[in-house]
Amino acid sequence: MTLPKNLAPALALLVLSLPVLASSGEERQQSFKKILRTFEPMGLVARDRAPYRKDEFIKQADTLKQIAATPFTLFTPNSIDAKSRAKPEIWSQPEKFKAAQQKFLTAVNDLDAAAKTGDIANIKRSYGVVAQSCKSCHDSFRGPEK
Repeated sequence: MTLPKNLAPALALLVLSLPVLASSGEERQQSFKKILRTFEPMGLVARDRAPYRKDEFIKQADTLKQIAATPFTLFTPNSIDAKSRAKPEIWSQPEKFKAAQQKFLTAVNDLDAAAKTGDIANIKRSYGVVAQSCKSCHDSFRGPEK
């Protein structure tokens, strides 16, 4: 049996995308670690442990804004594995999880805007809001280390 000419590429694309559809806890963890590696240097500045360099801070805030939503796309059904610390509440309380996600993304956007102003007091305040949104989500939706 031969496939119609336009169906073969579509099937190939579907097969290649299957690993993406079955994301694991490890993939989420790597995505969140990428966020942490971008966020923590800004925290050193916000806590007066590193010098404030406006251009560098803006670049970090822009990067954070670009990658902030990525891990949330990896919370697919049945994706709790041995490495995952995700609690089942992510799927049993999807509205609450979505609200926590939106709170984080809004805070990241606000931090990005604050970074562009150069107002260090506003930057520190915005950084704190992002950090609090992380903690709040972890408290509700992240289990203990395994």
